[in-house]
Amino acid sequence: MGTAPSHRPAGTDASRSTERLDSWKEIAAYLNRSVRTVHRWEKEEGLPVRRQLHRDLGSVFAFKGELDAWSSARSVHAGGREAADIAASTKRYRMIGAALVMSVVLVVAVAYLATRRSPPSTSGQPARVAGLELISTFAGSHRWPSLSPDGRMIAFVSDAGGMPQVWIKEISSGDPVQITFGDLPAVRPRWSPQGNHIIFSRRGGGIWSVPILGGEPRQVVRDGLNADVSPDGQRLAFERAGRLFIAGIDGLGVSELPLEPRRLVEHFGDSWPTFSPDGRSIAVFLGEQGRYGDYWIVPSDGSEPRRVTADLQEGGAPAWTPDGMALIVASARSGSVNLWRVPVTGGPPEALTTGTGEDVDPVVSRDGRTLLFANVKRTWALVVHDVHRGTRRTLLENRTPLAYPRYSPDGRRMALMGRNSRGEMHLFVMNADGSGSTAVTAGARELNIMPQWSGDGETLFFYQVRPTPTFRSLAVAGGGSREVAPWSFGRQYQAAVHPDGRTAVYSSLQNGGLQQSRRRDLETGSESAFPFALYEQRFSRDGQRIAGESRHHEVVVCESDSGRCRTLTPRSDHGLTALAWSADGTRLFFLRHTDARVWGELTSVGVDGGAVTVHGLLGPFERDYQMSMDASPRDEIAFAICREGSHELWAARLR
Repeated sequence: MGTAPSHRPAGTDASRSTERLDSWKEIAAYLNRSVRTVHRWEKEEGLPVRRQLHRDLGSVFAFKGELDAWSSARSVHAGGREAADIAASTKRYRMIGAALVMSVVLVVAVAYLATRRSPPSTSGQPARVAGLELISTFAGSHRWPSLSPDGRMIAFVSDAGGMPQVWIKEISSGDPVQITFGDLPAVRPRWSPQGNHIIFSRRGGGIWSVPILGGEPRQVVRDGLNADVSPDGQRLAFERAGRLFIAGIDGLGVSELPLEPRRLVEHFGDSWPTFSPDGRSIAVFLGEQGRYGDYWIVPSDGSEPRRVTADLQEGGAPAWTPDGMALIVASARSGSVNLWRVPVTGGPPEALTTGTGEDVDPVVSRDGRTLLFANVKRTWALVVHDVHRGTRRTLLENRTPLAYPRYSPDGRRMALMGRNSRGEMHLFVMNADGSGSTAVTAGARELNIMPQWSGDGETLFFYQVRPTPTFRSLAVAGGGSREVAPWSFGRQYQAAVHPDGRTAVYSSLQNGGLQQSRRRDLETGSESAFPFALYEQRFSRDGQRIAGESRHHEVVVCESDSGRCRTLTPRSDHGLTALAWSADGTRLFFLRHTDARVWGELTSVGVDGGAVTVHGLLGPFERDYQMSMDASPRDEIAFAICREGSHELWAARLR
């Protein structure tokens, strides 16, 4: 490490206070440190680096006077800790157990631990991560790392060139090199065992193979996603429309594997099939209730799948340890999404990472010593858009998820779902201006979602995912909830309760496909089928009509009693979501999906005829299937957005 910069007191030279440095390289040179070190100082110690608004994340600058003041303050508080600072340079997470205390001096440990939130491992064992190093010291947002067979190079997806594509670089040095190009985003590159090709997916464009030394990519599978390569390089595992397939490395000989037992239902997310080190098994993440699910092992010979976890949590792509005895998985089992080591033969999971942001996309080197993964930080905000004035205002901002806002019938309150301090998804009610937020469900280990108001505004109806799938109600004024019907939102989808509270309508799904719309008498429990089949059903404010989405993505309005329906919009290639009635009942608002997957087009159409009106884009949402909004009695549109930072790649030493 070079000589430390002189610690000039702030304000001793007025001209220096506004002298500007316009890149990471200039900032690093001024501080006489590496770019990687100043990245870490900004992240962990508050180095005063600024960013240009509305430009890429590489556009940074800093003022010399502010850097001098920061250096002076740091020298006072840190004293002579340079040796300890080197040891701490790769620490982003607190390691569980006494190893942390032995690895750094006490002053550094106190300062570091004060900024971290580190829940203990449920197994009582120390975490197995010994240190971390930031790989993403270059431009772009980076995901899905893959190590070359010799462990010297890394392939990943970066958006540094605009559209996310596959890049490669040496881990220890050198600049990244883009090796794929095109108009479709690349997903999940995987190095071939021979080290000369990379298999990757194009979202909406199949599975491809590209030589690492240059050359045109070649399509291997026309319809598939998230492929993985077997250890012998002879087979591919991939998913297609919620199903799992295996094929030869050339894409021939495709056969389907049993993805799940019948008691599971199709989920909205990806399964991320991943071969075991011996090639005999494939690890997947399977959703049982939308985005919530568990990890399973599917034998590649087609025999019965086996469950590995039973958390019913958010997850992602799994990775195997080289001995095949454990999976490293992303899980929200302790609140935020972090990495866990899960024995495949049973036993308590061990926490590997903790701290801010979400840790995803793990991959382990062949020698078992290196773990690569991506980290991303998100913030959520509840925003209100005034359709008539075209103005927007933010009601609430959180570092934890917010979703599915619903106005009370009088527009004075709002219900929504969000995470509590234990990391569990619960329901909250607040004033329409964002004040006075109060949790109305709080049961430990519960997972409650998708609130909606009764016609009188005194009751909330909602789905409970955990501990048992059920449709429930509770009084907003207080008290416990009760079961309305034994429904799962994966099968009895998006139930809508009539304003009089006597009946409910839901979309009956089977294997993810729409079967029919059904009505249930909430007093007797008797059910009957409507003569139509709709998604996204929503009663008008007077309860006389039902609006919904047809299988062809049309907006349809039906009479509640007779079931007679009229189509209001033409067929579309893009689905819609979140139907809401205008205050006077003459128009229907909805969000139409767009090619930009996390943005929805706010649209309205006259119920009795008239032109379709586009009011602008809403978003970004966390995921395309989480788009939701609601309209107030004043035609104000409330929606919850998710602002996502860049994905960063990190390398960890395992022990």
